[in-house]
Amino acid sequence: MNDDEQAAEELLQQSGEQKRHNSEPSTEETTDARSLQDAIVDAYEAIDDGDSSSNITVRDENLAALVRGLEDVDELSDVAEAARDELDRDEGRVSRSQTLGDLARVGLDVVAPEVIEDGKAARKEFVLSQEDEF
Repeated sequence: MNDDEQAAEELLQQSGEQKRHNSEPSTEETTDARSLQDAIVDAYEAIDDGDSSSNITVRDENLAALVRGLEDVDELSDVAEAARDELDRDEGRVSRSQTLGDLARVGLDVVAPEVIEDGKAARKEFVLSQEDEF
């Protein structure tokens, strides 16, 4: 066994001897913890200041194939309309990007409606803070 293999073996042995943390996650909110709403407001400010991008990227082969397939058979607009109906939005024909954003919002609303509510409240807070600036 060469020196590299021996060093790797020693690290492996040491890591196996370390104890794992077995306590349950705390459900209590700490006063030091930053709220999701505050984090979203900060993200809006960073985007507005040009310090952060307004784009998000998803690398998902299956989702990409599904969306492209929907486009190829001219059904993406039907899915877009269904998403917009679910969100109570009426803008007629929308872009692919808007459609994917709307679908993400619908999905988030299904699995974590409180997150959507935090996002709405944060958006209002951000917009109001912009109006307060003279």
